[in-house]
Parts: sequence; C-alpha cells; structure tokens
Amino acid sequence: MSEHPTYHLHAGPRDGRISTDEAMDLLTGAATAELVGRADEIRRRLHGRRTHFVHSLNINPTNVCENRCELCAFWREPDAEGAYVMTLDQARQRMVEALGWELTDLHIVGGLTPSLDLSFYESFMRMAREILPAVRVQGMTAVEIQYLANQAHLSVTVTLSRLKDAGMGTLSGGGAEIFAPAVRGRICGNKISAEQWLAVHEQAHALGLPTNATMLYGHIESPADIIDHLARLRDLQDRTGGFRAFIPLPFHVSGTRLPVERGPGGHTVTRVVALARIFLDNFPHVRVLANYTDLKLLGVLTHAGVDDIGGTSLAERIARAAGAPPTHAFVSTEEMTAFLEDLGLEPVLTHSAYGAIAACGLRIADFPQASQLDQGSSILPLKDKNLPKHASQGASMAALTTGVSALAAEAMELAEAGRRISAEQAAALHDEAPLHTLALAAHRLRQRRLPGNRVTFVLDRNINITNICQVGCRFCAFHVEPGSKKGYVLSIDQIVDKVIEAVELGATQVLLQGGLNPDLDLGFYERMLSSIKARASVCLHSLSPAEVQYLSQTSGLGLAETIERLRSAGLDSLPGGGAEILVDDIRRRVSPRKISANDWFAVMAAAQEMGMRTTATMVYGLGETTAQRIEHMIRVRDLQDRTGGFTAFIPWSLQTNRTELSYRPQTGVDYLRVVAIARLVLDNVPHIQAGWVTEGPDVAQLALACGADDFGGILMEERVVRATGVSYTVTTDEVISLIRETGMTPVQRTTQYEPVRVF
Repeated sequence: MSEHPTYHLHAGPRDGRISTDEAMDLLTGAATAELVGRADEIRRRLHGRRTHFVHSLNINPTNVCENRCELCAFWREPDAEGAYVMTLDQARQRMVEALGWELTDLHIVGGLTPSLDLSFYESFMRMAREILPAVRVQGMTAVEIQYLANQAHLSVTVTLSRLKDAGMGTLSGGGAEIFAPAVRGRICGNKISAEQWLAVHEQAHALGLPTNATMLYGHIESPADIIDHLARLRDLQDRTGGFRAFIPLPFHVSGTRLPVERGPGGHTVTRVVALARIFLDNFPHVRVLANYTDLKLLGVLTHAGVDDIGGTSLAERIARAAGAPPTHAFVSTEEMTAFLEDLGLEPVLTHSAYGAIAACGLRIADFPQASQLDQGSSILPLKDKNLPKHASQGASMAALTTGVSALAAEAMELAEAGRRISAEQAAALHDEAPLHTLALAAHRLRQRRLPGNRVTFVLDRNINITNICQVGCRFCAFHVEPGSKKGYVLSIDQIVDKVIEAVELGATQVLLQGGLNPDLDLGFYERMLSSIKARASVCLHSLSPAEVQYLSQTSGLGLAETIERLRSAGLDSLPGGGAEILVDDIRRRVSPRKISANDWFAVMAAAQEMGMRTTATMVYGLGETTAQRIEHMIRVRDLQDRTGGFTAFIPWSLQTNRTELSYRPQTGVDYLRVVAIARLVLDNVPHIQAGWVTEGPDVAQLALACGADDFGGILMEERVVRATGVSYTVTTDEVISLIRETGMTPVQRTTQYEPVRVF
C-alpha cells in the first residue's frame, strides 16, 4: 500500500461500479489522498455532514469459548483464571443498572459454551425487552447463531426466528474475520466457514432482520484477501439489501496467539476504510468503532468515508482484552457530540439499524435511501455511480479545487507549478481546500523536492535539566515556580550519565532543555556542555531561543557572543522550541513573560549567521487565527530566504490537560491540514517533521502522505508533553515498521539529516 501518485483509474464497467481488479489497483497503488478524496465525496453525497453513533451497553454473557481462535484475546478455557459464565440474574442486574441511561442499544456477544443455549438467549432477549423496552437489542454473531442452531438441532432460519421473536432487533456483524480459507484456517480454524457466515446473514435478511458486516484486518491477510472479502459482502448485498453497515476492525495484537508484532497503522487503516467506502457501493453506512481506534485517527476517518463512529460501548471488554487503550472510547453522548462538532460534522444519535429514535435532544434521522435497500438495489443511482478520477497524477490542481474561492484555486495552481504562494493565498487554502486536496498537493511537492521516497528519523534523548522556570507560560504543565518544593535541577554528573547511557543505546542526538531558572547561569551551561563533550561523542541539539536570550541577558553579553561561548563549549545546533505562535498578540496572552517573536527570530538569525543549523517549531491551537498561523510560517520562510539555516519545520498541537488554558482540542484533521499547508508555504525549508509525540503514531504516519518526510526522534526520555497526560511511545522497530507500512524507506539520520543507516 505504497504512496504512488502516478496511478490512473482504469475505465470501469458500464454501470460505473469498480471491479475487483480496479479495487486492487486502488488499494495497492493509489495515493492515500486519492482514496480519501473519493471516499469522502461518496460519504458526503450520501450523508452530507451527518455522522451517526449509538449509546450502547455491552453485555458479554461469557468469555468461555470452544472455538479457541488464535486471533482472540478475550476467550478463556472453562477452568482458567478469569473465566466466567453469566447467569440470567446477573444479566438482569446489569440491565436494571442501566435504567435511566437513555441507551439506544444493548449489544450482546460472547463465547460458545454448552451451558448457554438457545433458551438462555431467548430468555435474555425477552428480559431485555421487558426491562429496557425502548432499547434495540443488537446481538449475537453468525458464529453464535450457527452454534445455537447445531446445539438445538434446528435450522438457522428457525433459530433466528425464535431470537427475533424474543426481541433481537439487529444481528451483529462479528465473526467474519477474513473470508479467505487459508487465512481463516490459520486465525480461527474452528470457526464456521465464510460460506456459512454469509448464509446465516442471508437467512437473517430473508426474515427481515437487518445485519451488519465486519472484517478483521491487519494481521496475516493480503490485499487480495481484503478485496475478496469485500466482494463477497457486496455480492450478498446485491441479492438481499439487508446489510446496514460495514465495520472494518483493525487487529490489536495484545493477548492474541498470532505471530504478529503489531496491528495496522493509521496509513493502512485509512486506506482500507476509504477503499471499502468506494467499493461497497450498495452499503448505506461505513462504521468505525471508536473503542478500536485512536481518537485523532477516528477524526481523520470521518473525512475518509466513515459516517458512523460506533458508540459509547459501555463496559466493552473484547477490544480492551486485545490491548485497545481506554483512551479509545467515549463515555457519554455529550462527549461524542462534542467530538463530532469539533470536526464540523452533524451528530446523529441513532440505533444499530439506523431507525429514528428520540433521546438526548440530538438530531435523529433515518438513512435517506433506506427504502431502496429493501429492494436490494444500490444506494447510488446508476447515473451517479461513476467515481471521479480527479486525484490521479495527471489531473490539474484546478480540478481538485471545485467550490473554493478563486484565491484558493490560484494558490493550488501555483503550488502545482512549484511556485511560491502568498500569505493570503495560503490562508485561503488553509480554510477552504478539502483535506485530501491539500494532502495530495503537499505529497506531490514533497516528492519533487525530496525524491527517493525516504523517511528519516533520529535516535535521541530529551533531557530536561530543570523544571524550575520564572516565565510561567499558561500552556505549560511541566514548569514550577522558583522556590517550589516540586522543583528539581539535575547535577552535571547526572546529565552526563544520562547522555552516556543514551549514546550506549545508539543515540546520535541529545536535546537538553529546561526552564528559565535564575540559579543556572551561563557558566553552568558551559560546564555542562563541555563535560558532555569530554565523555561522549554526540550531537548536542540543545537549548531553546528563550534560554539563549535569557543567558545573554543574565550574563550581560550580546547574543552573538553568548551563542559563540555555548558553541565553543559544545553546543552543535539549536532546536526551535519556544516558538509557539510567533505573533506577539498571541504570545502576550499565553506567555506574556516569554521571549517575543522578534527576539526568537533574532536568536535564530544570530546562530544561523555563524553557521549553526537550527529547526523551527509551531504549537498551534492557542486561539490563533488562520492569518496568524500563516504569519508564523511566512516569517520562518523569510528568515530562511536570508540564511538557509533551518533544517526542518515541526508543528505540534497544543495539549491543554493540566494547563491553565481551555481551548478546544485540535483534531487529527487539523494536524494533517497544518502539515500539508506547512509543506506548501515553506518551499525553502527542506524537511517537515511528523509529530508523533502529540499526535500519536497513527496520525503521524498519515502525515507522511500529507507532505511530511521525517518521523522525528525516537525519544528515550520526554517529560514536557507527558506532563499534560499525553503519553504516546514508540520504539525504533516500531518506527521502522510504521515507515515501511507506507511503502517508503526508513533511514536513520543525524541531526543534520545525513544518513546513518538505510533500512
């Protein structure tokens, strides 16, 4: 699934439906932005901004299961620690607890054990209908239905009819996994076959019981297996029209028995989801479950074909058993509503079959073409099915900017021609261009500027020498005031030991930073730097412009002399920290005692003019306007025109937890737009870094398809962002894997972007 922008869509069949061969070409060859754009167009044609979710409670009657699937981390042997089989009284207690929760759905799925037979589930359904009459019961999988039918010596049709009569409203899509026999035999060899799974759903559709369909991907399947799976679902939907949603499930490895080191990254997830929306032209909904997905990535997927983000899934246990973290979840409809509104979408509370309900005061809507599904017809009229070919390499940027202002369209044309765009044009692009348009333009530009399809990273360690800072920025959760009992200062010996440890582990770069501590003077920093250099061969990419200016002021020396003394002691390059937004109106509001924008640039100019290379950062989400974001980038570009000293630009989103600020959180969509705009505006800064520290590895990986070419540092120690409660981590092997997953080549680099090792 590599980035390959030279892809051209083949001419399809007369009705416009893409073939399995075309789907394979898209999945393995199309640029990610092309897939995203086409899927988003279909999603918006069907649903506009409407995005669905349910408010559900999960009840798993048992984790004992005879199938013992290699892919499952939830099941237990009957006598194993943690094994359980729920009684009807225990189930009743859970339902009674849920009274007043305004649930839309009760989701029932569990293992296969003889002690829970058809009569148990009939009683369970009737009890649910009695206690929670307004709640739709979404229950069972085709695997469970077939098991209960076999156990009771009944047909699947009779079994489904009895469960439907007892109160089951929607059949779950679980148990599909991957239909390909070779894969299915390896990951869940005791489960029913693909043909049996499809037959159960066909019987359900014949009974008027709506169902959903899933696919568990990102383990040992091939792209051909994915296409085969989708094609079988599309064929059945052509015959019955009974599926309501397709639910792609990314594999989580923790606790499973498959020989897979990691599940799919954000790049693969996005491509599979988008391809599903394009290929499954007769499915009304594509749903991604929030409890399986990083929330920043989830936001991106709503712009890649997804119109349903699952639900609250209270008491969910299966994804958690497989290692999905608790941050992949919502606990209330209010949280889900706010999440969608931050993405500019319209929240729609519904139930698992997408019928009209009334709860929580949210807008409720049926699927607008639901009547077509009952006849087994495709959602899109045949005349509308031809999917646009607008994102191929040969397409002009004018074709990608329909509906935007003339200013934005002109900017895109300039970017396509490799020409510089103005601040006004950049602002128009930032606010008007669709995400996929920006991403494709930025990716093309990145490939022209940096041919070779390489993605770099550096092995480094961040060492925060002190947390004492007299500036007290409102966005900082790390600092303490001078005199605080929580303050610390590392000794030079401690710092040297940390550096030596990092070098022994392979680090080529160390970033030393701290607060503006009145007890640490220029002499301390000179002794620290020289002590490190005396005992370790490592690049000291250290101190921020704020620290340098502070040392200049407290020592009574000019900037140039201060920097020269630091360089003589061992400082190799300056990181771009402390930039935040380089507009003083913003700085006065969030960090009034910190270095001004002009002073930040003065330090950088002084360092660059004496031959030192530096980086530039931007922390956005501080309440700044689009114009102020662009002003920040333009000022970096202007200095780069004069000095050429910036090696990279690194945007980060503000993390407000445990700070004095309460701005809305920045989404993954926001981040990818900023990365793409940075690539288009900063035409003279060679590298754009993906910020996994704040955005997470999934969205950082996607940034490689939006103009970024560097994955930053494999931080052996990071404390400033962690102080906000954000704690993403990656290892060298994980970064190499994340880069390779995009089809690009991982390259370990030095601070100055010289290759150390090509993987």
